Amino acid sequence: MIIREPVRATVKSQVYGWILQGDATPGRPLRLSDAAARLGVSVTPIREALIELEAEGLVQTEMGRGFVVRPLRVEEVQELYPLIIMLEIRALRSMPQPSEARLDQLDSLNAELVREGHDPLQAVILDNRWHGLLLQDAPAEITREILGMLKRRVFRYEFKYMASTGARPSTAQHGVVVEALREGDRAAAAAALEENWRAGPELLIPWLEEA
Repeated sequence: MIIREPVRATVKSQVYGWILQGDATPGRPLRLSDAAARLGVSVTPIREALIELEAEGLVQTEMGRGFVVRPLRVEEVQELYPLIIMLEIRALRSMPQPSEARLDQLDSLNAELVREGHDPLQAVILDNRWHGLLLQDAPAEITREILGMLKRRVFRYEFKYMASTGARPSTAQHGVVVEALREGDRAAAAAALEENWRAGPELLIPWLEEA
């Protein structure tokens, strides 16, 4: 039991990475034995990871085929982003005023995102880190947990969009959020945060429909 949880978490993270980067193709069965051999583990932690990822909406089970990666769908984008916006704004409004040190950290992380935004994987990692740091002190722990699950689904879309189009992440609103918080204007910060997330479906939906 001492080593089991780290192994399961590592396996889950690796399988999620395959899904995110397209190594696991949507609609194609995920063979537990192949994944186990690739990671050098038994099939048990692979199965456990896939069960958790199924609960998070990233894979699904199909009769006679086992686990498969869920396809990319316009309807999912249309449903996910409004939920993320609602929950992030709720967390933003509930958190205490960030310290100047925290705001400087957010500026620094956003600058790193601007520099590394040409790399889709680094872009989604750094963007996730920025939003997590922004809301780190929000007292709404359950809200943050739900956001983490929703964002893992969203980042699959954003990674594939940036990888296929060469687009870079939207960072301008991050700076607006930080400046509004410095001025104590929580409403302006919330508006900029909402604008930042609304850019996602505006780009993703036409891209998915064309694809």
